[in-house]
Amino acid sequence: MPTSAAVRDSRRATQVTLKAVTLLAGVLATLFVITFFFSDRGMNELQHARKRVADLRGAINGLQAENARLRDEIDSVKKSTYAVERIAREDLGMSKKGEVIYMLPRPVSNPR
Repeated sequence: MPTSAAVRDSRRATQVTLKAVTLLAGVLATLFVITFFFSDRGMNELQHARKRVADLRGAINGLQAENARLRDEIDSVKKSTYAVERIAREDLGMSKKGEVIYMLPRPVSNPR
């Protein structure tokens, strides 16, 4: 059975080791925090990444809205001959056989 002096020495050694480990962990944590907040690759990079994510989400939302509009237009063209005729007339400048098209000049704004 160990003597009381041996037990005391063992406890002191354990306490010293525990203090050393705690001190080392504290120093490492402090270095990590300082590096994270003040280095170029730390907080600054995180803020840039968050801004880029927000910008990309905005772009995605815009593209999704455009996709929805185009899907609606495709459905309209599939279901209606009037939609096809409108596109042919407005975008392609086509007309029906025998139809006369009158082109009016656009009004010119007066420069002041």
